[in-house]
Amino acid sequence: MIRTPPAKNRQRKEMTEKINRTFTIRIPDKPGAFMLVTRIIKKHDGNITRVSYNKALDLNTLFVEVRAERGELDSVADELSAIGFLEDTITDARVVVVSIKIRDEPGGLYPVLKILDRYDVNISYISSNADNSDYQDFKMGLLIENPKMIRMILEDISELYPIDIIDYNGRESDLDNTVFYIRLGNRIQRLFDLEPQRTMEFIQESNRIYQMLQDGGEDPKTVFGSVERLAEYVARYRGDAFIPDVSSVDLGNGTLLHTVEPPCGSNTYILEHEKDLLFIDSGFSVYAEEMLALLNGMFPGFQSRKKSMTVTHADVDHCGLLSVIQDADIFMNAKSADGLERQSRMVDDHREESMTCAGYSHLSRIVTNYVPPDPSRIRVIADGPEEHDDLAHIGGFSFGGMDFEIYEGAGGHLYGEMVFVCRDPKIIFTGGRVRQSQRDVG
Repeated sequence: MIRTPPAKNRQRKEMTEKINRTFTIRIPDKPGAFMLVTRIIKKHDGNITRVSYNKALDLNTLFVEVRAERGELDSVADELSAIGFLEDTITDARVVVVSIKIRDEPGGLYPVLKILDRYDVNISYISSNADNSDYQDFKMGLLIENPKMIRMILEDISELYPIDIIDYNGRESDLDNTVFYIRLGNRIQRLFDLEPQRTMEFIQESNRIYQMLQDGGEDPKTVFGSVERLAEYVARYRGDAFIPDVSSVDLGNGTLLHTVEPPCGSNTYILEHEKDLLFIDSGFSVYAEEMLALLNGMFPGFQSRKKSMTVTHADVDHCGLLSVIQDADIFMNAKSADGLERQSRMVDDHREESMTCAGYSHLSRIVTNYVPPDPSRIRVIADGPEEHDDLAHIGGFSFGGMDFEIYEGAGGHLYGEMVFVCRDPKIIFTGGRVRQSQRDVG
């Protein structure tokens, strides 16, 4: 038969058996401080089994593990607390190492220092390096005691200057998110050699999208993983790696249809009749140099030829060369022209009126180095009802003896989307999903 010891005996045993307890101790920066700690522990018959000094943070923080009876450990805690050495809570302080690209001008560092002062942040070290540009790279170790403030500090600084996270041991999910999109922004900067201001815009837009996705219960890292893969794919085919598929079809009546299909999509179609050229869509502007080299090879005397341009809809992957080929006439419907005019004024276009689409559209502009065309170059040749459910016939144009009918979609892909139909020869250009009823274009 097993006998249970009386309660008093159990309590006496618990008080007299030796156990280990770790004390978090903040000692003042003066001689003899640690000696005072050891004297208190010795006084209560304690044995120090482990000491850890957080040297990297230089906070005079000690983690001291002591083996003693429970009552003696309580007495050690009381005396350390009485002299102000015992931390009641563990401070989760850490150093975040950042690189901040600060404009090389008098007082450029001052706004950053004001932010750090506002959050009571110490700089554990700082160095700077001028790189023969308008900016200096300041490397800083930020000693931050409240981890919940790190995210706010990084975001405040990123609103002023491009910032990169060099060293961070992530433990807070919110902070991990901030580090994630800041690092993503700098990854994009290196892929596309973005100007500092564009990198800041990318980071700020990423922040907004990240918050939106989190609020909607989606996984931001999955979405941004796709964004990063697309950016890497687009960047991979720049320069000598830009080798599009190019094909040509004789449409008769002396007109050729040339199709340029880059590796990442965003096709460009070019109708050629004698010396005249008509572009229907024009791809990503990030490939502007590559496309101009290709076009000069495809069309002898390209610079002196008469050129016209239009788009099936006003997305950045269809309008890339509109601002690059500046001697071309541009024509389109009123809704597409209004969207491009809004872009030139840096206000939300039709796609960006949706909060879900706005951030992604802004990121696309940044990554592809998109510049909208001068609105004064755009000629409106057709206009349809403000709202309609079917494909609406709104006008037409001719090129090289071919007559095209213009149909406007109902906004299934983008408000103002168009379809160009030529019945002889039978050819249709459509640049996106177009919502239509059972009736088609005939």
